[in-house]
Amino acid sequence: MIVIFAGMTIILSVVNNYGASIVAGFGAAQRLDSIILLPAIALGTAVNAMAAQNIGANKWDRVSDISKVGILYNLSIMLVIAIILFTLAEPLVKLFIQDQESVKFGSLYLKTIAFFYPFIGLNFILNGVVRGSGAMFHVLILNIISLWLLRVPFTYFASSLYGELGIALGIGISFLVSALFSIAYYFWGSWRKKVLFES
Repeated sequence: MIVIFAGMTIILSVVNNYGASIVAGFGAAQRLDSIILLPAIALGTAVNAMAAQNIGANKWDRVSDISKVGILYNLSIMLVIAIILFTLAEPLVKLFIQDQESVKFGSLYLKTIAFFYPFIGLNFILNGVVRGSGAMFHVLILNIISLWLLRVPFTYFASSLYGELGIALGIGISFLVSALFSIAYYFWGSWRKKVLFES
């Protein structure tokens, strides 16, 4: 959580460059963001518990099934949420703020990032499975890569090219690339060999 909140502090420093209306719109979008991600977080937690139990029982075929079903549920739910978000971005932002400029940016942000949400959900699922093996340090490294090596630089670079639109683009692209890192580690990482207790 320290890594996550420290990364978001840097993101806010980029957003602050665009003035009070953009900051307010971003804040409203982030409130919605915390609600939108709840299903993905819940699925990641459920997958984590089920994977841990089956890893402990050495039933790796079931771990694979849990991963597949978790990914399928995540993609389905987050895609539906993305469609709703894209369609209703403006009225949703207006639940938190009324300033027209802020609403305009908040809506633009949500419409831009909406279809990147399945990728961050994918991170929750795959990292949940990996955590089930006890490979907590590996997940920490993945989070550091996601936030500090991807999200912060991408947001800074994209916003320097595309202005305020680049904030959402940078964060969204970081979701995608971060998901690719998680997929790579899930398939080729050393987490399956993690030994918690020596016999």
